[in-house]
Amino acid sequence: MVRHGQTDWNLEHKIQGTYDIGLNAAGRAQVALTAEKLKRFNLGKIVSSDLRRAVQTAEIMGNMLNITVEYDARLREYNFGQLTGLHKMAIDPTLVGMFFANPQKFDAERFGDAFARVGEFLESTDYDKNTLVVTHGGVINFAMCYMEDKNKFDPQSYLQKCLANKVDNMAILRIKNLESGLAILKNTRFFKLQKSK
Repeated sequence: MVRHGQTDWNLEHKIQGTYDIGLNAAGRAQVALTAEKLKRFNLGKIVSSDLRRAVQTAEIMGNMLNITVEYDARLREYNFGQLTGLHKMAIDPTLVGMFFANPQKFDAERFGDAFARVGEFLESTDYDKNTLVVTHGGVINFAMCYMEDKNKFDPQSYLQKCLANKVDNMAILRIKNLESGLAILKNTRFFKLQKSK
């Protein structure tokens, strides 16, 4: 799983959620560099979120790797509702607590629904194929929660992952299969990839 390239809102530290913003020039350059690094892997498939920043990331990579892109709405970023567009640094911690206690008060997606759709995608993936999944930071954190406990979503665990794991643009989460666990490839602007067997 790879997070999309940089957008202007990433630079401005704004919450993007399902807001459909495209890549900026730096983001397109990040994607091209990552695609070059991935050429040595035997990737057979690319599946992407249908939000524009992910679509653009996947299409650049698909063109460079000569792989057709498929789109899956289950890979969309979490919908933050009324928090969309706010500067992350300007949000009062009390508001964060209220949001995680009841996101529906902010017209946001139910955590359980997002957890379920990401889990459904992970369960439907064929891990015998090298699939590149282009998605979003929130989805990557939901995937990590799902790998820890498929049966229960814990909002506090999710919040801790969001705070502890800096999922950079073009960061890669490698999942070998749902039983063996996962590895975050740190600072991949990330490129510290182990060769596939």
